[in-house]
Amino acid sequence: MFKILLISKEVEKGHAIAGELAARNIVCDHISPHETVDEEIADRAPDLVILALENPIAASPIIETIRKLGRERPIPILSLIPKGALKKTKGILFAVDDFAIEPCEMEEITLRVEKVLKETYAVDSKDLIRGGDLVIDLARREITLEGKTLTLTFTEYELLTFLAANSGRAFTREALLNKIWGYDYYGGDRTVDVHIRRLRAKLDWGKHSFIETVRGVGYRFKKSPD
Repeated sequence: MFKILLISKEVEKGHAIAGELAARNIVCDHISPHETVDEEIADRAPDLVILALENPIAASPIIETIRKLGRERPIPILSLIPKGALKKTKGILFAVDDFAIEPCEMEEITLRVEKVLKETYAVDSKDLIRGGDLVIDLARREITLEGKTLTLTFTEYELLTFLAANSGRAFTREALLNKIWGYDYYGGDRTVDVHIRRLRAKLDWGKHSFIETVRGVGYRFKKSPD
């Protein structure tokens, strides 16, 4: 399940967008822009950030913060821009992954969210992540290998889904800890190693090999699994 972070002063808008995305199996948290927004983004580790600010120029420092935090794992940005401010914010349009001009229908916002997610992560139009004979059904939270359903723990599922959605990208153990377990988790790097080993035991049978160790870095899901 994807996690979205909406940054906006408008509470009602936040509730409306969160409700629409929840119906599409996407979690959306809402925060107001403030001095500690960088800490909020780092702690929540969202898969996408929606910027909905009355003064889009104020979005520039937030965009810069998101790009810095996303150096290891890029965080896509969708900006909602008031129609009257469009001429003043042309530079911002090139700094984000997509944008919508407000006022607009809620349907347009949700469709653009899904578009950015599918362009950023390895998700097809049926909410499936495919890697060789492995298929992850995000809507059903079901994983099959050669058509056989696999039984994974909650954490194993989240870890595998994250790696598979970012196939080909290497992540450090620290980055995986922060994304899957959260910044307030005090366990060590070995926690990641243990879960990777358990995943491999369930996935790597016969000719299959999905997760590889990147020496000096961490782990990644193979771009073209065996």
